[in-house]
Amino acid sequence: MKVLIVEDNAVLAEKISVWLAKENFTVDVAQNGKEANFFVETSSYQAIILDIGLPDENGLSLMQKWRSSGRDEAILILTARSNWTERVEGLNAGADDYLPKPFEFDELKARLSAIIRRKDGRATDKIIVDGFLLNATYRTLTTPDHKEFRLTATEYRLLQCFLRSPDRVFSQDELVEALYNIERCPTRNVVQVYIARLRKILGKKRIKTLRGQGYYFARDSLQKRVEA
Repeated sequence: MKVLIVEDNAVLAEKISVWLAKENFTVDVAQNGKEANFFVETSSYQAIILDIGLPDENGLSLMQKWRSSGRDEAILILTARSNWTERVEGLNAGADDYLPKPFEFDELKARLSAIIRRKDGRATDKIIVDGFLLNATYRTLTTPDHKEFRLTATEYRLLQCFLRSPDRVFSQDELVEALYNIERCPTRNVVQVYIARLRKILGKKRIKTLRGQGYYFARDSLQKRVEA
């Protein structure tokens, strides 16, 4: 999952970024409204962690612009302003949740995961597709025949992409981008190596290749799609 942190405190932003990277998130950091707008316009995120007190623009105004333009990323407001009226204002402006500073990282992670699940229409950190169960809490995969595999961070990140959107074809460049913060220098070759590993776990027919386009997870209903 890809997250944008909009926080002008560089030290705090770096700490959050490191924490989230360890939890298998891909992270970008913006320190002001201008940078945040650039990232939002040029990339796609599952969630945004937004500080209200930015140096060049009020965070609420920034969020309202995003919402009015049709952007629906999950947004968690993270700010030192803890007055209940300000929390209500933030939620009414389009935020999905509100966490005052100072905070515990475990709570930040829990709230962030919860708003992403709600956006995805899921109640838990588990993804189930055709009997394959991916557990984010333990980073495990259980197969339809009840075998359990503990995944590496890279295996988990790739498989999460496929199972979250099983009918979508991912280009190699998209999968390379998904591995940032996990692999030091991800390349197409790295993607191919881990695709091969996942095929050994899932079965060769599950992750398919579309020549010149990329890879996709073939659900039972998609098995007839033409493969390379």
